[in-house]
Order: sequence, then C-alpha cells, then structure tokens
Amino acid sequence: MRGIEAVIQIYGEVNNGAFASEALRKLYPEIVPKDRVLAATLMYCSLRRQSLWKHLMAKYCKRKARDLSPLTADALTVGIAGIIELRYFALPVLVNAIVQTIKAQGDERDTALVNAVLHTVADEAKPYLAELKKSSALRDQALYWGVPGWAAAQWAKDLSIAEAKKLVHSSGMKTYLSLRLSHEMNRDKFLEEYRASGRQAWASPFLDSSIRTAANPYPLDLPGFAEGKITPQSESSMLVGETLCHKMKDGPLLDMCCGRGIKTGQIANMKQDLDIEAWDLSEPRIKSARSEMIRIGAKDRVNFKVGNALTLNPDVTPNTILLDAPCTGSGTWGRHPESKWRSTPEMVEEAAKLQTNLLDRAASLVAAGGIVVYSTCSFFREENEKVVASVMAKHPELIEVPFDKKHKLITKGKPYGTVIWPGLPWVDGFYMAILLKRK
Repeated sequence: MRGIEAVIQIYGEVNNGAFASEALRKLYPEIVPKDRVLAATLMYCSLRRQSLWKHLMAKYCKRKARDLSPLTADALTVGIAGIIELRYFALPVLVNAIVQTIKAQGDERDTALVNAVLHTVADEAKPYLAELKKSSALRDQALYWGVPGWAAAQWAKDLSIAEAKKLVHSSGMKTYLSLRLSHEMNRDKFLEEYRASGRQAWASPFLDSSIRTAANPYPLDLPGFAEGKITPQSESSMLVGETLCHKMKDGPLLDMCCGRGIKTGQIANMKQDLDIEAWDLSEPRIKSARSEMIRIGAKDRVNFKVGNALTLNPDVTPNTILLDAPCTGSGTWGRHPESKWRSTPEMVEEAAKLQTNLLDRAASLVAAGGIVVYSTCSFFREENEKVVASVMAKHPELIEVPFDKKHKLITKGKPYGTVIWPGLPWVDGFYMAILLKRK
C-alpha cells in the first residue's frame, strides 16, 4: 500500500473513533517501506490542524461538506494538509496520488472536484494563511494552530490571553519522539550505537535519562527497543516518574491508574527492589502493561490488578501512591491530535469529578508519612489546581511538597502543584502535585 492511500484510510478510521497511533500501527506492515515516514507525517499533519483544513475546504470548495461523500471529504482534508505542510512534496504527485486513491475505491464522481480544489488551495491559500497567522485575535490563532475555540477561550479564562495564545501555539507544533534509557544504560555509548544505525538523536539537556530524536520513528524499528534498552516516552512524563522516585522514601508503591504501564515500568526500572502494585480499569491496558514489564525485564516485580481504583483495596498499605489520573489530555494534543476534536467542556467537568474522587481515595489509602504524586496531561485548571485544592480542603493532613527542578518551561501552579508547558517537541503539557500525608 502506498503512503497517501494509507493516510486516507487511517484518517477515515480515526473519524470513526479509532486512535491514530493504533490505526497506523495496524496498517504499518502493509505500507511500502519507503512511504512509511511520509504516511506517519501526513497522518499527524492532517489531524493536528484539522479544523484549519476543513475551514479551507469550506472556503475553496463550491460544495458544502455535508454534500460530499466521506471518502471525498477525507481525501480533501488530507490533500490540503499535504499541500500546506509537506513543503518538499511535489504538488502534481500529491494530487495524482489522492485522485488515484479515490478512483481505486470506486468513487470517481468527485475526482475533478478534488483536483480543482487542491490546485486552488495551492494557488490561493498562502496569503490568507499569512494574514490568519498574524492576527492578534485569539479565535484566529486557535483556528490557525488547530485548537478548539472553546478550549482556547477556557485557557484565556484560566490563565491570561497572552498565556492562552502561547499555549495555543505550542499545542499546534509538531512533536518528536523522545526515548527513555533504561537505568543501567550509558547514554553516550547508546547514542553512538543509535547514530551508527543511520538515525539522528542527541542527549536531552532536560533529563539525563532521555535522548531526543528528530522524527517519529516506529518504535519496533528502533535499535534497543525489543531488548528493553529504550522506551518511547515524552520528557514531561519521564519527569513525573523521576520526581516520584526522588521524593519517595520506602515502598510499597501503588500505581492507581497504570494504563499501559509506561510510568510503572520507569519506576520499576529505577527502583528495582521496590514492591509495586498497579491497577487499571481496563483489562486490555493491563495486558499491555504486563507485556511492557516483560519487554523491560520487570515481569516479576509488579502485581497488576484489573478493577475500579475507587473500590479496589491494596494488598499492603502503600507508602507512596502515583495517581496519573485519567484526563482530557489537552497537554498532549500535539502528540495525540485526534483527542482534541473529541473533547468537550462537559468532558472536562466529568474528568474533574472523577479525578477528585480518585485523589480523595489516594489520600485515604496512603500511609501516614507517605506521599501521593498526582499528575495529569491536561492544561485545564478544573482538572489540576482545583482538584488538588478540593481534596486538600477535605484532608487537612495533606501538605504540598516543593518541586525542585528549575526550567523555563516549569512554573508554579495557581496556587498548588507544578505546571510543565509544552514548549518543545519532546515536552508535553503536564501538571503535577506532590502531597505529603502528615503523621
């Protein structure tokens, strides 16, 4: 399968509810090897600023979107994204590939329309986009960088208009893969091996355990992945795990919402004598987490349980709890762009209620003298500072522990916790609060 054809198929699956990374992973072996990088790049370009591409489609297409077939609408969206984002891809080649994909799927009615719209966008859209980019209006900035308008408005309310614009810009930038090194790995030596394979990477100045790549390579293709030497993980996520390991005293540890086990594995690798219990509501995620522990050589050091963290009971009272709470994921919209088009203000409210209940449970479960690390990859105060404030008011035995690391992308929460801004391709937006339960 050629790259453009694959992207249109994946884009259609995402519109029907699939996750982009999973859809790409399933189709990846069928894509012509030389087109795999193109497919991944164009897929994320199409999703990252989807609202802008649809805006341009409405502007330059004589027919309304609702009158187009799903295939035609998807093909136009992908094509417009390619024209604007893929600066070194020849226009005739791109347009021809899209037209041929439509024909191959038996929908030839709209080939002339698609051809005309894509050439019109290529000829006329550049000045319009330049004006949109220069606009001082937050609404225009949100449209240009691909952020839902309601989210930009909420950030302006939570922060300030200037900070909201900064966050909108950061949310629209391309993200690249960062790799967490196994604790026993020598970073300089691994970088030599990695570069010898023909790939670009360099040491991160943000974290000693991270190397940064200049792309989004497929993890299974990377040297050292199968052996557990490296793990794809954003540097913000790595920082949460490292902070917990540096702040905790003794075990046992409870990971209340472990997901697919990325942070669980990071902690198990850093603290190899630690007793860890990890929970998640989803049996498939627990299955993935168990596979992750096998890959990194920690399968016998984590006790997994499937169930609701609000009702499960730990085998042993934990001295440390990691609550990486389910959230709207707005801090990682650049990395998981399909999520922002599915999010709503109501979902933020629902997430905040669940997070408050989970943090309240964590405060009740942790041993006196122990700590709870609460984190989200959201940038809404409703899910962050307000959750922590609500639980601290209910539990006066909780006090906040200072966060030590200094960096231009790290700021104090208002008033609780620490905010990590998504200002680099390897650093997602995160929030973290470290809470000590007094004896």
